Amino acid sequence: SSASSTSIQTSDMVDGQVGFHRPDNVRRTNIEKNNPIVNQLNKTKEEKHPNLAKQQQDRMKEIQTELKEKRKADDKAKRLEELERARIKEERSYDRIMGEHNMTSNAERNATADSTAAEEFEDDFM
Repeated sequence: SSASSTSIQTSDMVDGQVGFHRPDNVRRTNIEKNNPIVNQLNKTKEEKHPNLAKQQQDRMKEIQTELKEKRKADDKAKRLEELERARIKEERSYDRIMGEHNMTSNAERNATADSTAAEEFEDDFM
């Protein structure tokens, strides 16, 4: 599809290229290119050609390092939490109190010649 009846498009032309059947019907105008804003922009224009592959590799290394540090911190927090949990469990446990060395049986108390040892113990308990 053509924009004008005088324009022509052939298969060997680049996309967007415009040709005309009759070049004498083409109107041409000269435009003065003296725009101060464009001039100022052109003065300050910087063209950079960064190594994008290297930048991407550096960024990937940075991300991996951050992930490693986060994983280490998480592992450390998990270990501390487990230690705290174990400490609390040990505090709540009766294993320290209920050890064989802390226990005495009534048979041992009644094993004295008279039953005064057991009575003294019960009096102390109250």
